[in-house]
Amino acid sequence: MMVKKLLKICLASTMITLLNSCSLAGSWVYERIDDYIADYFKDFATFSAEQNKEIDLISEAFLDWFTVNELPKVKAILENLKKIDYADPTKEITKVYEEGEKIIDQINDYFEKPIIDFSRGLTKDQVNQIGLHFEELRKKREEEREKENQSYKERILENYKTGFDRVGIKLKKNQLELIESKLEGYIEIRKEWSDLQQDWIEEFLTLLNDNQTEEYDQKMSSYFKSLENLGNEAFRGKVRKNEKLTIEIIGTVFKSVNEGQIKRFNRNLDTYLKSINRILSKRKVN
Repeated sequence: MMVKKLLKICLASTMITLLNSCSLAGSWVYERIDDYIADYFKDFATFSAEQNKEIDLISEAFLDWFTVNELPKVKAILENLKKIDYADPTKEITKVYEEGEKIIDQINDYFEKPIIDFSRGLTKDQVNQIGLHFEELRKKREEEREKENQSYKERILENYKTGFDRVGIKLKKNQLELIESKLEGYIEIRKEWSDLQQDWIEEFLTLLNDNQTEEYDQKMSSYFKSLENLGNEAFRGKVRKNEKLTIEIIGTVFKSVNEGQIKRFNRNLDTYLKSINRILSKRKVN
């Protein structure tokens, strides 16, 4: 689950970086995302020059693969959003969510073999460093939570506000109040999620320490595939309810947008699409 979470972070960071920079130099930034991904993973331990080169090659290959295979799908998602029925947007929003999950799954599948191949060469000391890095990340999250002046639901509300603003929709007071009221139905799973992460890390490190055994590749591959069903049924039920609520909230906001918000939203989508088209044209991807 942590690997999947890390990959989601990478993809989210990739797309956020692209979308935020499109109006300036989207294609220029996009072509350097492999450096960002490589630097992210290099923080986990002190790697040799050869290992760092391998991380760079893996990141470069990923960006090439993503551009050819997944970026056109992102383009299609944005094009479909331009056709959204604001009177009944739920169907299209659900489709966008499902298509986004498919992209995530494809990325997970893509990274599985490179991660296993690379991890086979880790030393015991590097595995220990990776464990320490995970622990530092956990402590940092806890410290940030302790410093928060907002409740968890207030922070989620702020995330919605920022997210809509990023696509050109500046939420009005009544829309924020509407989201806030619907968030009363949100199920708090942060503690359970954190505990599952910690369990995953411990098992992941145990597997890494056995990276010289003959059955290592098979065990790690099987473990990655098992992450789709992380947690018990009660936990997964809560996750599904929160996902359903998210789609409902986004749909409710789209139903309430005015002409000015629609124009700014479409203008932002056009900007993102132009940037993606430049990237695809430069790399000669149809």
